[in-house]
Amino acid sequence: MILDNLPSNHEEITAFLNHYKFPVAVCTTLFAICATMVVTPKVVAISKAKNLTASPNDRTSHKGIVPTLGGIGVFTGMILPINVTAILFANYSQLIDLLIFNALILALLLIGIFDDIMKLSAVRKLGYQLVVATIYVLGANMYIDSFLGLFGMDDIPITYSIIFSVFVIVLLINAYNLVDGIDGLAGVLGVLISGYMSIVFYLTNHFFYSLVCLSLVGALIGFLVFNFSRHRKIFLGDTGSLIVGFLLALEVVTYLSLGARESQLIMFKNAPVIVLALVSYPLFDTLRVFFIRIINKRSPFSPDRNHIHHRLVDLGLKHKYATLIIGLYTIIITGLAILLRDLPINKAFFIILPAGIVLLLFPFILKVKSGKVKWVVPTL
Repeated sequence: MILDNLPSNHEEITAFLNHYKFPVAVCTTLFAICATMVVTPKVVAISKAKNLTASPNDRTSHKGIVPTLGGIGVFTGMILPINVTAILFANYSQLIDLLIFNALILALLLIGIFDDIMKLSAVRKLGYQLVVATIYVLGANMYIDSFLGLFGMDDIPITYSIIFSVFVIVLLINAYNLVDGIDGLAGVLGVLISGYMSIVFYLTNHFFYSLVCLSLVGALIGFLVFNFSRHRKIFLGDTGSLIVGFLLALEVVTYLSLGARESQLIMFKNAPVIVLALVSYPLFDTLRVFFIRIINKRSPFSPDRNHIHHRLVDLGLKHKYATLIIGLYTIIITGLAILLRDLPINKAFFIILPAGIVLLLFPFILKVKSGKVKWVVPTL
C-alpha cells in the first residue's frame, strides 16, 4: 500500500523532489564533495608517480614539490552532480545548454591538462578561451543584454551584448586564473561566488541553476581539503582554474541575464553592482597587475609576484590567513552592495567603488622593516 503511493515515473519523481528542495540541495553538495574527495587522492598519487608537479621558484609561495592537476578532481566532483540533477530538474532548453556546456568544459579541461604538462603560450590559451566563450554565448543564447541603468545604460543592442558577454567570460576566466597563487584562495573565492549565486537562484525559483552552483561549491570544498593538506597537497593548476573560472563566469552571465528580465525581484536589484562587488578582488587585482606590467613594458600575461595576495604573504601572513582576509573582504564588500541595493544603481556603485579600492590597497600602505610592520605611502 505504501509502495503504491510512491512516484513511479520521471514527472512524478521530479514533482515529489520539488517538495524537498533543501534536502536535494544538501545532497547535491555532499555528492560533489564526496566525488572530489574520492578522485583527488588518485590524481595526487598518479601526479607524483609521473612527476606532474610544480617546484618552488622565485615567484611562487609554496615549499616542496606539489601536484598541479587538482582540476581533474574538481571537474569530476562538479560534472557528475550537475548531469545527474539535470535529468530530474532541467527543462528542455537547459538540457540543450548543458550539452553545449559539457562539450566546452571538457575541452577546457583537456586544454588545462595540456598546459599544466606541456605549457601553452598565453596567446594560444586566450584564443581557446575566446572560441569557447563565443560558442557558449551563441549556442546557449545566454548573454548580458542590459546594465539596468548603470552608467546611464539600459538595454544593449544584441551584437554588443554578445561581444560584451564573451569579453566578460574571458576576463573572469583569466582573473580567476591569476588569483590562484596561494593555498586556498582560488577555492575559497569560488565557494563564496558560487555559494552566493546558488542562494539567489534558489530563492528566485531557478532551482536547476542553484544545483549547478552547489555542485561547484561542493567540488571546491572537497578540493580545499587537499589544497590545505600537508601530506596530500595538490594545486588547481590551469586544469582547474580554467574550468572553475569558466563556470563562475557562466553563473555571473546567467545572473545578469536573468536580472535584466526579472529586475523587479529583490534578489536581482542592482545586480551589476552586486556582481562587481562579488568578483572585485580577482577583477581589481588582475587589472592592477596588468597595468603595472604594461607600464613596465612587459606582457600583461607575464608572471610575477605583484598580486595583492603575494603582498599579504610578504607581510608575514601564512597562506591560510591571507586567504581568510581576502575572503572576509569579499563578504564585507558584497554585504555592503546588498545593503545598498535599494539605492539608485549609480549611487550604489560610486559608494562601493572607492570602498573596495581603499580596502584592496590597504596592504600596500604597510611595510615590514626590522621585523615590524610600518606605514608607508600607498602605491599601486
